[in-house]
Amino acid sequence: MTARQTKTAETRSHLFDCALTLFSQRGYAATSIRDIIQAAGVTQPTLYYHFEDKVDLFTKLVEHYYGENLQQLNSAIAQLPDCESRLLAMVQSSFEFCNADPRVPCLLFQTYYGPPVEEIKGILDKLTTKRFRLVTETIQSGIESGELAAADPEFLALSFCCLMDQPINIFSRKKRPGQFLTRDLATALVGIFLRGCGYNN
Repeated sequence: MTARQTKTAETRSHLFDCALTLFSQRGYAATSIRDIIQAAGVTQPTLYYHFEDKVDLFTKLVEHYYGENLQQLNSAIAQLPDCESRLLAMVQSSFEFCNADPRVPCLLFQTYYGPPVEEIKGILDKLTTKRFRLVTETIQSGIESGELAAADPEFLALSFCCLMDQPINIFSRKKRPGQFLTRDLATALVGIFLRGCGYNN
């Protein structure tokens, strides 16, 4: 790679990083091209050299992080033998992904649960469907193996995603999310999903 190519790649990465910070804090609608340019310390032509417009930048950002998360989830469960170990690996992998850069879950939750971004609705639906399908297929395999009671796998997948994602949504906004999104919490959440809370008489 030439010095010029290296500089170009560094500039694009810097723009990506600044956009991630702003979009995760403010959301899509409240972040302008001017905001990103000022934060990155570049000119408008420089941004438009790398991205067509705000929609293109935001789309690439969301695709990158959703794709990275899905890839990590697939890798985490690939060689595991049973449903429980795969579900636990999913939660742990999701926690690790979020702990690595808390801006990322803020961006993803901001995008999914915040004001609709009509420009990327189709893309977002496609990305979230892939993740949900992975959870559903894992649970379906647990039903087929007898690890889970017979039930609607999509309903169970939705329940599991709620258990997994809500702590991420809450704790990723803390100063040190890694103190909360721990292996112990992952184990407890999977235990609640599989066996319920229980109570003492």
